[in-house]
Amino acid sequence: MTYKKKTWIQKLGDKKGLPKVMELEERFPCYNAVHKRGAEAGDPVVLVNPSEVLEVMKEVPEGRLITIVEICKIIAKKHGVKACCSLTTGIFIMTAANAVGWGFKRAHVWTFLTGER
Repeated sequence: MTYKKKTWIQKLGDKKGLPKVMELEERFPCYNAVHKRGAEAGDPVVLVNPSEVLEVMKEVPEGRLITIVEICKIIAKKHGVKACCSLTTGIFIMTAANAVGWGFKRAHVWTFLTGER
């Protein structure tokens, strides 16, 4: 059986089981980064879907910059939790950037994910 490699656009599709709110544990790969921003072990954190990250990125005016910290704050506030997993958020930011780099404009990526026209 041959495995066909997914495109960057396919990788942006929402993942089963996400978003997921979990209690932060010290063993989480994103613990140090989230802890530096004030979250403690036991605080609720959200693991996001790619579409949520794209939604925030889509709101950034052309020529402006938004950091992963700012994106995480927006998403955490949306879910009513203390923090957002910066690791999964960063992966989805990189995936979106690669999708755009492959010749897809932001509108095309958004249309693909939401079906909106």
